Amino acid sequence: MKKIIYLMIPLLLGLAGCQEEDGLLYNDKARVQLRVDDSGSFSDYSYSFIWSSASTTRDIVYLPIRVMGGPADIDRHVMIEQVSEYDITYTKDHWGYVTDSVVTERTDKAVAGKHYVPFDSPEYDQLLTIPAGEVLSQIGIIVLRDASLSNEKVRLRIRLKPTEDFELGESKYLERTITISDMLEQPSNWGTRYMNSYFGTYSKAKHQLMIKVVNGKVDEDWVNEAYSSVSFRYYWRMKFIEALQEYNNDPANIAAGLAPMRENADDPNSPLVTFPTSM
Repeated sequence: MKKIIYLMIPLLLGLAGCQEEDGLLYNDKARVQLRVDDSGSFSDYSYSFIWSSASTTRDIVYLPIRVMGGPADIDRHVMIEQVSEYDITYTKDHWGYVTDSVVTERTDKAVAGKHYVPFDSPEYDQLLTIPAGEVLSQIGIIVLRDASLSNEKVRLRIRLKPTEDFELGESKYLERTITISDMLEQPSNWGTRYMNSYFGTYSKAKHQLMIKVVNGKVDEDWVNEAYSSVSFRYYWRMKFIEALQEYNNDPANIAAGLAPMRENADDPNSPLVTFPTSM
């Protein structure tokens, strides 16, 4: 009987500790943090103007956000700022131990007024507002279509800031990067287990084939739908496999040296484009 009592004491202490931690998170003041998207991804969010009409000069990227501490009966406001990103280069000795490191700021940083509307603009009054009664919402960032984006992409790293309405949540959910371009880009949520299992590794050649077959966008929203529906994944995978076979068996493509389709059409040694046939 004594053994049971001794075992219960640390358990009760642990529960008390959890209650104290929960109180810190939820009872001191409302807190806010970014949240994963529908596919469970928290990787960089990729946005490309390639899906827009030629006349589109701006758009809004929405990121999901979560309030901890319950809803309120008034609108509450979020603040964000741009932060720099850094690359770290390590020097190692012959044993593989790190002996030195060099930290350099990335040069592909988005520029306010050129690639996105500055966050102090009145346009953000509603885009950074959590409506009354909501704890799961979204914030919007206005991105701009600069001519340079047709041959390069830039990175906008945003970070939440504390406000009169909110303290901050978990540190790992306070920042996220939006890559902005006007080129065909890998959807940011492609790398999930489901996408790789059903559609294989990403390549631009494969992406272009999928767009042609779907006759529409194959972007983050499309990937989210594939993630949420087994029948959707099965149907389109079979369509992609059929289209790839048709392409590879086309005498004109064979004669032109375009078939079989490769990930890099300019490199005859690059991997073949394939789709998994089971799963």
